Amino acid sequence: MCGRYYIDTEEENVKTRAILAELEKRRLPMHEQVRGGEVFPSQIAPVILSEPDVGVTVRPMKWGFPRVGGGLVINSRSEKADFTPMFQKAARERRCLVPVSWFFEWQRNSGKKTKDKFAFALKQAQKNNLMYLAGLYGQFLGGFEGSGYDGFAIMTQDADAQMAPYHDRMPVILTDEALKKAWLNPAVPYAELRAAFETPQLAIRAVAPDERVPA
Repeated sequence: MCGRYYIDTEEENVKTRAILAELEKRRLPMHEQVRGGEVFPSQIAPVILSEPDVGVTVRPMKWGFPRVGGGLVINSRSEKADFTPMFQKAARERRCLVPVSWFFEWQRNSGKKTKDKFAFALKQAQKNNLMYLAGLYGQFLGGFEGSGYDGFAIMTQDADAQMAPYHDRMPVILTDEALKKAWLNPAVPYAELRAAFETPQLAIRAVAPDERVPA
């Protein structure tokens, strides 16, 4: 599960600043709504993708696919994304990378979330490095070019030993440069990519508890 994450926008974070500068340069719809700091579902965030006439670039997207009947779906199970109706087209044709500095999860007690909140980042990351989560995106109400919007979901997989005390799922984190490049290439089959998913070592630290227990 990945229900919140953080984008560190401090001046020394070169990669983050470059992404934000590219968004400002492109001036696509919703770019002025892009958030730094803690990002919640339904908010607008920068997402990396490959566009046919542009190449690898960044686009502002809303976190979540709209659910029939209301609400948003913010995660996609990687084990079945390629045959789930909501995500199967995106798994083949619309893959993206979600840049984050760290993501959050909450300690559980008897299966229920507590207020105790933890941040997860790459163990070997330097302060100005980013982590890239595998994502899928869709175009809704005509997409951003048709006065609608693009929405993204974050891929998840079974938790490994380091994540299991906090949740039974974890985001798919891509660290290998060749794998990140292949993820953005729709010519590479989804099944081939999924077989190469990694579970990198994470640094885990406690952060200030939420005032309310999150859903």
